Order: sequence, then structure tokens, then C-alpha cells
Amino acid sequence: MNIRKYINKPQMALLSIMLPLWGVWGFSSCSDFSSYNNPVESDHPSAGKTLWENISAKGELSDFAQVLQAVGYDAVLNAPTTYTVWAPVNGTFNKDSIMALAQNTATKKKVVEQFVYDHVANYSHFESNPNDTVVYMLSKKLIRFSGKNTGTLTFDGKIINRGDEAFNTPSSNGLLYTINGMVPFRPNAYENFFTDKKQYGIADSYFNAYVKRYEKITLDEEASVKGEIVNGYQVYDDSVMVKSNSFVTNRQHLNSELDNEDSLYTVIIPTDAAWQKAYDKIKSYYKYITPIKYQNLSSSSTDFVGKKGGTCPTTSTGKATILAANVGVDANNAATLSAAPSDAEIQDTKAYWTDSIAKRWIVINTAFSENNRKYNSKLGTGADFAENDTLYSTSGNKLTELQKLDKATVFKQQLSNGHARVVSEYPFRALETYAPVIKTRKPGRVVSTSGYTYDNFYIERRNLLESFCKLDDDEVNLEYVRASLPEGSNYAPEMDFYLPDVLSTTYDIYAVVVPAIVDGSPLPYTLRFDLHYTDAKNEPQTGRLDGDTLQTTIAKISKVKAFENNPTKVDTIYLGHFTFPICYYGTDAAPNIKVMSTLSSFSMSNKTKYDAQIRIANIILRPRNDE
Repeated sequence: MNIRKYINKPQMALLSIMLPLWGVWGFSSCSDFSSYNNPVESDHPSAGKTLWENISAKGELSDFAQVLQAVGYDAVLNAPTTYTVWAPVNGTFNKDSIMALAQNTATKKKVVEQFVYDHVANYSHFESNPNDTVVYMLSKKLIRFSGKNTGTLTFDGKIINRGDEAFNTPSSNGLLYTINGMVPFRPNAYENFFTDKKQYGIADSYFNAYVKRYEKITLDEEASVKGEIVNGYQVYDDSVMVKSNSFVTNRQHLNSELDNEDSLYTVIIPTDAAWQKAYDKIKSYYKYITPIKYQNLSSSSTDFVGKKGGTCPTTSTGKATILAANVGVDANNAATLSAAPSDAEIQDTKAYWTDSIAKRWIVINTAFSENNRKYNSKLGTGADFAENDTLYSTSGNKLTELQKLDKATVFKQQLSNGHARVVSEYPFRALETYAPVIKTRKPGRVVSTSGYTYDNFYIERRNLLESFCKLDDDEVNLEYVRASLPEGSNYAPEMDFYLPDVLSTTYDIYAVVVPAIVDGSPLPYTLRFDLHYTDAKNEPQTGRLDGDTLQTTIAKISKVKAFENNPTKVDTIYLGHFTFPICYYGTDAAPNIKVMSTLSSFSMSNKTKYDAQIRIANIILRPRNDE
């Protein structure tokens, strides 16, 4: 984003250099302007007069002429610089409302920038030039100049009136066309963020304020014209100010150029009511504490791994064996949240993290490139979404179930470089945005009494029968990890998996278990799953999943039956649901899940019925509120 604003010499803005354009609508725009600033050669009597003189002489342009005089633009069009003017005839715009703005010192500039500049362009633009079909106006907008060399010539879709000999009126400093309608001011996708929509009964101030916070205006010293040194400070005769917005352009945020008039975007903006509702919901997923105590799986402490592994030290009753909650937790591995910036609205660190992340999720999927024809073509046409349609945001998210977006849209607006939609509800699924499914297959620790680690394996998709394993569309192969045990080992391994970026919400928890048949054994195996987490009081806790919920007392843990996998196929086992009290997203802390083979508790005869290994393709946490 690089918006330039000329301060000391307004005329400099009118002499901006034309660049080669590849038009918004796919047409070529003439890039050779070598003769565009020459006086028009014509024998017509009007060619001896300036643009202003020809405008003021036409009775049907008296309203337009009055506006030009009110903002001092009559003098500009009376000067020798060459322009083309597309002047709207009387009765095609609300002269009174525009004049009211023009006669007010505070709003006069707005009339020039949003009315006059949309009807004036540098250089002479002839209707006979077939290539010049998109015109770069003084407003820096691209306007379509259509119907070249036909009987129906239009500008922005408005009919251009034909004179006795030609469509244009040649002047000493350019060309004049008269059109049956004004060109409405259309903000680009960035400007639209700050366009007041209260006239439509829509308030979007929360959204605007968030984006505006990242906007900066700085002096471009190289482009500015230096003047004298006054009291030790450089004074500029012509100051060029550059406007930038890091949230819009940053690859980690919107990753877009919404002010680029030669691109096409759709922006989706929530009303204030929609913003507040989404904020209240999303922030419940991001309840932080600081510092966060958590179990360190990389610890080499003998208190953690016992005698080179195993499950001791333990708290046990009968057949229940569970690692103590405080094992591996100490002051040295508590994750601390970074403090709120000094200029943040909220100074409490925990509240700042919750607030900033919740607001970021509301805004992060508001920009879509209409040039992405694979996903986003319907945004440009305005067509309703079908059941299987997908959008792709500039931030890299794929979004589905888009009938909700159609239903939530309360206002549509054409922009100079695309379209805008205002929505009355947050229109995207939690699963695809702020509360995604969590998957992990990378162990933080693998132990047995022999202290072995783990190996990675994969089976190519083409070698898999659907009856054995059905992969998700985004999975190339069946990948899994296996505890590294020597052949014939009698030891029961454990594999501990960190659960990254867990939110303060309820998850359904699954283990995807690969059968021993991949290594030639027809036997199933029996597994237990223990969950280690931190509660809202920052106290470590542990429990055992029983296929429904998490059991945390020894009496109940002792009654939890082991899970037995299907030995003939990859088995997705439902372990139960659990509500995490705190959020770990964006921190170095994480809860973890311990997967244990129970084989060592069986007699030798049972070892002929069960395999001793652990093979995990994924540990999956799916948020229950997955709309």
C-alpha cells in the first residue's frame, strides 16, 4: 500500500505521471502519451477556446459550471495544461447538495476529490483511439470509456452526447464531452473501510477503528521538494506524504493492496452489532492466564521418566496407573505472555491477548481477490453461492458453507476496484477460522523401560484400500509414528503428544490408530489415554479419558477400561470430550496426551493376543461448537 498525498502544491497532484495499465476490466489502456499534452488541432471554432470557456458557453452544462466556479476549478480549466472533461448535463446530478458542500470550507476539498476529479483526466482522450478504453482519472480511479468508433459511446456507462461532427468539443487545452449522468464517487476497497455508511442505516465504526489503528502517514523525503533550512529544520516546498497500513499489507494479516485501482477485491465488513456479537463469542475461546505452568515433555528428570522410562512415579489403585499431575512441572518451564504494548487500549496482559486475537479474527478474512477465478468469481458477479462453493481470502483461508454469507449480507456496494458487502452476522465457520481442528502426530516424548524413541512411517495413498484407510482430501499419504522397540520386546511403551494451540473451549478428542497388520501382525492392542492440562487457577491437573469424559479421581480412573483397536483397518477411536479452562494459543505452553500400551499388565498368555506396539497416525481435537 502506497498512497501519496501532495500537500503544499495541489496542482502537482493534477500532473501525476500516467503509467501503463492493464485495466480492471481486462482491456488494454494506451500507454503512449507522448502527444497527449499537445493542443488539439481542429478547424472547429471551439478549438480556439479553453475548456472552461466551452463549458460555460453550453447552457446544458450550467450546473456543472457553477460547481467548478464554486471550488475554483474554472481557473484550472482555463490554463494551458491539457485535460479531457466528461461533463454531466443539467438534471443528472443533485447540484444543490453538491453546491452546499462546495460552499463550505470544510467540505470543499471533498467536492473536488469526489466529484470534479471523477470527471477530469490528464491529456486528450479521443473516441477514435480504440486502445484507450480505460481512463485514469484525476481521482486516481479507472473509468471505462466504451463504444469506441460506434454510434453509442459511453463513459462509465453514461451515454455521451454527439455533436454536429463528433462526440467531443475540441478546445485549446483539451477535449470536452457531455454525458447524460454523473460519475458517482466509488471508493476503492481500502477507502471503503472508512466510508461513512450511516446514510444507509449501517454503523461499522468498530471495524473502521480497528483498521485505522494501523494506518500511518509519513513524509517521503526523496519525492518531496526541499526548501530552506529554518531554525535547523528542513522545510519542504512540496511535501509528499505516504499513507501506509501494515495490517492491510502484511503477509501475516490481510496480505493485500486494497488501494490498488488496477486490482479487483471484495471486502466484507461487519456492522457494529455483528462485530460485538462475534467479539463476545470469539473471546470466550481465548481465556488466558500468565504465566502458564505446563508439563515439560523434554525433561530428563528421573522424577519424570522414572528409571529410564515407564510410568513411575505414579499414583495408583489396583489396575489404575497414572502419572502425577505435578511431574515435569516447575517454575523454569512456565510460559509467560508478552506484555501489552504501551500504546494498547488494554494494559492488562491477559485481557490484551484475548482482546487483540478476538478482533484480529473478525477482520482477518475480510478481503478477497476477485482476480482469483478458481474460488472467488461469484464475488465479482454477485451470484448466490451454491452448497459446495469455496472462497479463498487474501490471508490464505479457504471458507465454505457460504449460503450463510448470502443470508447475512445486508448491503452491497460497487467500488472503484471491486465490491463491498456489509454483513449482519460473522459469516464464516468457526472450524475454518478462529477455532480450527487440532491434529498432531509428533511425540514430545516416547519412553519405555529401555528408553527408546520413535520412528516415522508412511504408506502411499495409491497403495491403500479404502476399506483399510480413507484419507482426507488434503492428505497425500497415510503417515504415522511408531515407538522404537526391539523385536520381541516385552516392554509397554508410552508416547506423549503435545496438543498445540488449544483454546479455552470444549473438544471432542480422537486417536487415529494404525493396526499392527502394517508390520505383519494380526493382533490388536489395548491402550490408555491420559490428559495433562492446567486449570484456571494455574494448577497442573491430569486425568484419564474413558470414551465419554475425563476421569480425574483415582476411584474412577481405576474403573476406566482400556481401548482396543480394530486390527484390520486404521481405526479412529473416540476418547471423549473435555473443556479446557484456559487458552494456550500463541504461547510456548501446551497440554499433552499420554498414550500407553497396557500389555505389561497382562499375563504372558495375553501377549499372544495383543501387540505390544503403539502406532499413531493422529491425535485429533475437534471443537464441539463447529458451526
